[in-house]
Amino acid sequence: MSERNKRIFLSDLHISHIPKLKAGKHDYTWLQKTDAEALVNFLKHLTSRQDVEEVIFIGDLFDNWVVPVDIEPPSIDDIIATRKADNDPVIQALENLCRNPEIRVVCLPGNHDMELTSEIVEKHFGHKTDPRKSLVFGGSAPWNAGSSVYRSSRLRAEHGSAHAMFNAPDPLNNPGSRLPLGYYISRVAATKTHETGSGNRHWWTYADDVLEAVGPEKFAACVFEAILEEARLSHDTEIVMPKRGKQTVAITARQISERYEDLYGQWKQRMGAGIAFKSILAEIGYLDDAADRLCKKNDTNIVVFGHSHDWVLDKDAWFVSDRIYANCGTWCDSPGKPWTYVEVETRREKKERVVRVLSWTGKKPGETLKEASINL
Repeated sequence: MSERNKRIFLSDLHISHIPKLKAGKHDYTWLQKTDAEALVNFLKHLTSRQDVEEVIFIGDLFDNWVVPVDIEPPSIDDIIATRKADNDPVIQALENLCRNPEIRVVCLPGNHDMELTSEIVEKHFGHKTDPRKSLVFGGSAPWNAGSSVYRSSRLRAEHGSAHAMFNAPDPLNNPGSRLPLGYYISRVAATKTHETGSGNRHWWTYADDVLEAVGPEKFAACVFEAILEEARLSHDTEIVMPKRGKQTVAITARQISERYEDLYGQWKQRMGAGIAFKSILAEIGYLDDAADRLCKKNDTNIVVFGHSHDWVLDKDAWFVSDRIYANCGTWCDSPGKPWTYVEVETRREKKERVVRVLSWTGKKPGETLKEASINL
């Protein structure tokens, strides 16, 4: 038998509820049928692997953000329970992977599943008699979701949203739930897709143009305004929130604009102008600088992120030598992007780690897109 010396990192699967669509409406969820089928095949493939010791989901495994503004969002608990009751192949494949006692399966919350807790994970993916067959929750308290970290020697993995202005937990503007502005952007963007069948699901694909036009100070307000306009929603539009007890809760788009209008100034005051600006760059896909900051500490030389939905493998940087930054990419943006994941192989005899970004064809392993190695 081969040595189990590989860790697999995945991010941004976005398993959500399955909507009941009315006539003329469109599916707004991110994990579409083709993506889900590819994911099921990949999880089955991992379950049978003889060289994998750990599989780590580093955020947005689940998703209860991408819901139109007039629909009450389900809880993560409800999403999993409903899919299990329907014998959903994705959940079944995930359960089967967890039941392999030779592979440790870990999940960390991201921003789209920031309410994920150890209790929810234990309820749905725990094993009564053998902890080796349980999904391991690697997160912190739900209000710190996005800041949860996986460590192995000098390797550090996390979702990446904690470094991004719109998606980091926001205790200042939303002290109860700590929902960030990105939550409301996701709700508005889902509304457009629900109504029209098309939508720029990831607003950061054009946000760099907004940044260039208005500068960082007005960036947050202008992006939200642009999303509202694109979805043809007014400032009086009510966003239906999860119930508090049995009471329906709603907030208007105008209230959201007012609540987050000084988001950049708040970051600048707390973190400094440099990090505040870089947190905007992180929102439009440039998480490299956050990886560099983490690798300036002597305890880290490999950083693995998700969040951006773009795979990356970058060795060294201008101001940080002997480091690797890898991004898992996504499983829900096909056909525009490949299904990708990060594999880290530990070669103990050579005292090195090899980091790879690999693709999945839908039914079998694809190609190695890029790889690099570094000393342990």
